[in-house]
Amino acid sequence: MDDAVMLFNTKLKALLWELNSNLAGSKFVYADIYHIALDLINNYQSYGFENNDSACCRGLGTYGGLGLCRPSSEVCSDRTKYIFWDLGLPSEAVKLLVSNRLLDSDSKDIYPMNIRQLYNS
Repeated sequence: MDDAVMLFNTKLKALLWELNSNLAGSKFVYADIYHIALDLINNYQSYGFENNDSACCRGLGTYGGLGLCRPSSEVCSDRTKYIFWDLGLPSEAVKLLVSNRLLDSDSKDIYPMNIRQLYNS
């Protein structure tokens, strides 16, 4: 699955270059959320997270991520320490990190320019 995602992203980035070249006055950017997610998961401690595999709002399964958050779910005491909220959603802390990276990051995260550069262009 990872190989398919990386192939798709590579082709999407090439298409983005073509669109920006051929559609005068248009500006398209590509946010590599896959790259950012892998970085957060692989380097979770450097971002202040306690783990990279458990859900804050625990559903079913060993890591609590086999279901969506429900009123009967057990919720962690410190939401800022978790990457995942539940099975399908990142935590608010991750959303804030991703937003900040897309706002000011380099071309590894967002290409050909970040959101601040896009706004100022």
